[in-house]
Amino acid sequence: MAGTYAEDLHKGTRRPLRPNIQQMTNEPKSNNQNKAQKLVIATLLILVAAVVIVLPNYVSEPWVADDSQTNFNPPVAAVSPSTAAEKTKYRQDAQSILAEIINIRDGLQNQAVERWGDLEFRLALQGVDEGDEQYRYGDYQKAIETYQLSLDQMKDLGSVVQQKLLEAKKISLIAIESAAGDSDSELAINMADLAMAIAPNDEEAQILADRASNLDQLMTLLSQGRNSREQNNLASAKAAYEEAVALDPQHLAAGAALLATKQSITEQNFRNHMSDGFVALNNFDFEQALTAFKYAGVIHPNHPSVQQALTQVATEQSQLKVDQQMIQARKLAQQEKWQQALAVYQQLLLTDNSLTDAKVRMIPVSIRAALDGQITALLDDPHSLAASRIFSKGKSLLADAKGIINPGPRLRRQILQLDKALQSSQVPVSVVIQSDNLTQIAVYKVAELGILQQTSILLKPGTYIAAGQRSGYRDIRVEFEVSAQSPMESIVVICSEKI
Repeated sequence: MAGTYAEDLHKGTRRPLRPNIQQMTNEPKSNNQNKAQKLVIATLLILVAAVVIVLPNYVSEPWVADDSQTNFNPPVAAVSPSTAAEKTKYRQDAQSILAEIINIRDGLQNQAVERWGDLEFRLALQGVDEGDEQYRYGDYQKAIETYQLSLDQMKDLGSVVQQKLLEAKKISLIAIESAAGDSDSELAINMADLAMAIAPNDEEAQILADRASNLDQLMTLLSQGRNSREQNNLASAKAAYEEAVALDPQHLAAGAALLATKQSITEQNFRNHMSDGFVALNNFDFEQALTAFKYAGVIHPNHPSVQQALTQVATEQSQLKVDQQMIQARKLAQQEKWQQALAVYQQLLLTDNSLTDAKVRMIPVSIRAALDGQITALLDDPHSLAASRIFSKGKSLLADAKGIINPGPRLRRQILQLDKALQSSQVPVSVVIQSDNLTQIAVYKVAELGILQQTSILLKPGTYIAAGQRSGYRDIRVEFEVSAQSPMESIVVICSEKI
């Protein structure tokens, strides 16, 4: 820039000093008066010529002036000291304003003002040029006003630089998060670059610049993830989104897509486990069904569907067990295994007393089981029929058995065996009893036989006790059974052990 204020100050050091008028007028009166007047007039003419001709060439724009150069000697002019002082103050004020303008100008240029406030900045610089022109022609006050206006314009630019930084970062962030094409990517990069130009050390701007540089690759990964999800290939979508998040961990859309995909995978796994469980349940594979439903419960512990499914497994498993036991009980009843059938029904009712069908079916089974048990007991101990009470009971059982409609093979056999046992129980059998003619013999509840060598007695089939007594000898008891099916051996009753 031509004609700077520094040059002006530099040239000012060569300007002629203004004479001291008071000193000039106080020379000794002894000098010739005319000579003094001529000298004063000549001096004044020289000063006028210097002001009119020489001084404008030394007034130039002060863009890069130093404070150290402000101590200059004013030109000798026909002006009053107050006017000279006023002009000196104007020059100093102008220099101060210009120094502040330079500081702000340099700061704005370091903050890339040409990228966000170029027009306003150029207008401010143009104002400085106008002020320099005014200053060059000595219109100092007007120059100061013009400089001040330019300074205010630059201050206005300095006051909005932080806002411009925030706007650039905001626009870049929005473009990164909502990027859908190349234009968004370019915008994100440009705005991040602008933020870095305004504030190179700003951490957020640096992060945005890094994120913007990866945006094209990020959009490609997000597109791959969306396509995979549309094809229900959740594993591939998850891999793409994981790579996107690794590339830009702060990207909200990528993080949300990954989270949603993981949730979809979780829900898919949940549905698969539930489906596997119901398939197994339909095949009565309760163990596999329980395993599948429990896996689903691990994914969603409190999901009502899981609890319902587990309850259904328990119910159907229990019902199947009941059905199987009912079938088993019926088969046992058909086989006339009444005691075993009764035990099955009793176990079912012990587990669930509300089983009406089991209660109904158990009634006839209980009757047949009781009849079967009593007949079996008599047939296992036919000798007990010798007692009249037992015989009467046997007759009653035989009548009940014969009253059963459509008896099975087992009951028919029992009827024949019981009838034969009853008849045999009433046919006496000859029993031979031998002794030594020294022992007193008696058959409990039958007869006193006395002392004998040998005798015969008729006894119905059954169990009897023969007792022997002899003075000086220990008593003896002989228990024997009388059977109609096999011949009896002699019963020997002799007291032979001395006391």
